[in-house]
Amino acid sequence: VINVDKEDNHAEREYLKSVLLKPDLSANSLKFTVVSDPPEDEQDLECEDIGFAYVSLKKIFQKQRDIIEQDIDVFDSQDASAVIGKLTVTVEALNALRSIHEECKND
Repeated sequence: VINVDKEDNHAEREYLKSVLLKPDLSANSLKFTVVSDPPEDEQDLECEDIGFAYVSLKKIFQKQRDIIEQDIDVFDSQDASAVIGKLTVTVEALNALRSIHEECKND
């Protein structure tokens, strides 16, 4: 959960405004990181990034539809062109994006 209420999350709202207002912004997606847990006998080791998956906030707004339990591609952390699996995600952002869009029109 990423909170975007007006009172306490100004920076997050500003980021979402930039997603809506700047058509060429390359960072208009949520990034999911898939990690491996260390082996049971070596719990002091760090988790390792295995892959990344992305959901476009701009597409959610353009299509006027949240993403509910949708499979998205996971790309290899070493080779961004290689799909190594799927991740099922739900991203409910449309109401927040609509609210921020209305706020932008009123500024």
